[in-house]
Amino acid sequence: MRATELTRDESDTRHGQVHWQAWAEPGKHWQTGLVALHPLPHSGMFFETIAPQLAVNRSVLAPDYPGYGRSQALAAAPTIAIYAEAVMEVLQQAPLRAPFDLFGFHTGCLVAVEMALTWGADIGRLVLVDVPYFDARKRAELMAGEMAQDGFRAAFSYPNEERFAGLSNDCLVIATQSSLLEPSRAAAAAISRCELIELSEVTAPALVNGAAPIANASLRFLDGEVPAPTR
Repeated sequence: MRATELTRDESDTRHGQVHWQAWAEPGKHWQTGLVALHPLPHSGMFFETIAPQLAVNRSVLAPDYPGYGRSQALAAAPTIAIYAEAVMEVLQQAPLRAPFDLFGFHTGCLVAVEMALTWGADIGRLVLVDVPYFDARKRAELMAGEMAQDGFRAAFSYPNEERFAGLSNDCLVIATQSSLLEPSRAAAAAISRCELIELSEVTAPALVNGAAPIANASLRFLDGEVPAPTR
């Protein structure tokens, strides 16, 4: 594992105090940042294995959404838009320079899409790993299930078809050998400027077992070594 320094702090946002963690090479304070957006019901520390491998010539900053990790709980029901707003307010206070590249995993993919659609030029490239791109019928089924509470309800009610189709950012979708393989393929097909990479050798937990190949593919894309996707 590459040597990195871990910094932990918090920022005040309209949605309460948001805790975050950041990884960077020792003694380096990069203005270029990659924002890691965690799945539910985890926190930003979910990325502790892969973040040091992503922190090459950049900082990796991973906030805890409101109500998760060390962040303050929400007074109202959460939405993907609320998570996106809270993360963006953290970034606006951080010593990082826009545009911000985003790395989403599971629910974090939805937060990344919402940030890209809402903040336009402030958001750069998106890496989306194992995307929960469910159609309306599947979302309705999930909303009726026992997991439909808290943040999961926010994820299951997110209008994937509409939001993903509106993306204009360069995107990389990485699909591993998981139950989200087909949804990830569908997500890649819905995005106008998207490259799809399937890592069939990577099994759960993907960001541990597949940390090296996922980080390598992500960095090649973020550093422009992979041509911008066109369709």
